[in-house]
Amino acid sequence: MASRIFRAITAAAILIGTSGGVAAQSPDGKALAAELFTYLGLDQKKRSELEAGEVVQNGLSKAERLPDEIVAAGAMLIVKAPDATAVVDAFLHSETFERIFQVRRQQALQGGRVELAAFSTLPMPDPGRLRDIVKAPARYLNLSKSEADSLKSLVTTTGDLQARFRTNFGQILSARLSAYVKQGLAGVQPYVRDNGSVVNPAAELGNAIRSLAFLSDEFPGFVDALGKPSSASSALLRNYYWMQRPVDKENVLTLSVEDRQKQAKAAVGADVHFYASRDYNSMITVIGVVPYGADWMVFALNHTFTDQVTGFGSSVRRAVGRDLVATELGKQLAETRRRLGSGPAQR
Repeated sequence: MASRIFRAITAAAILIGTSGGVAAQSPDGKALAAELFTYLGLDQKKRSELEAGEVVQNGLSKAERLPDEIVAAGAMLIVKAPDATAVVDAFLHSETFERIFQVRRQQALQGGRVELAAFSTLPMPDPGRLRDIVKAPARYLNLSKSEADSLKSLVTTTGDLQARFRTNFGQILSARLSAYVKQGLAGVQPYVRDNGSVVNPAAELGNAIRSLAFLSDEFPGFVDALGKPSSASSALLRNYYWMQRPVDKENVLTLSVEDRQKQAKAAVGADVHFYASRDYNSMITVIGVVPYGADWMVFALNHTFTDQVTGFGSSVRRAVGRDLVATELGKQLAETRRRLGSGPAQR
């Protein structure tokens, strides 16, 4: 829809880390660094700053932009690590998310089946306005039309509204998770706003994933498997989570899939938010580690999509989005270094 506001915040962090030993020369981290600089719109002359451990700010080049407006950012730091996998494990560790982002993360898929019990401790999105939410669900939450209609039916509830809402919303999340497990991005339902406009998070994530095709040589099969159903992603280590994160003092509830691929001399991971209850539509963060001479190069790329005009997606937030996301990525990388035992805690 041409009139629809559609924005994305993109951030990247690149760092050089010292390995416990001498890293192999393949994959070629220096060649990948050149591609990352191009993708992020960085001047190749800044390579010396990267190697010296200085912070390098970046912006996407016009040739590499996704179809809609992108804001880009960057940060860098130095780590020591025994191997590439250890860095990815530290970056994607649940305690890293909790310390840096105040994110509560809980596994949402047990034994290969989606169980409603996984959502039994689900918090309320906004307990103080629950009655208003069920009167106009699409005004407050990211929902399909059928999901909004199911929440509207709670308006006539005479019993415990919070308990009924938790059960109903848990069923919505369970159905979305099950659809993603079976179909990948093809199973992600669009959001229908209160004014009837439609937002397609699957298309947003698909665009972001396609833009990462340049990583395919270093991480064979990884990018191609992102967004695919579990049956078509056997080469990846995959886990599903629901997450709670405070944004503007309110709860944002998210469904995510975490994919990892470990190689002999490289490692990569991705955290894909294929559903968010409010403020943003979808998000993907990719972290990769490859040899860089005798050291490790660690990079993180983030795409966050929103069409919202309030909260996280407001014009003011969009204006500072680059610094906001870059700072958070920088903190996450600093916490990664701390977990590896080579630096102080990031607060």
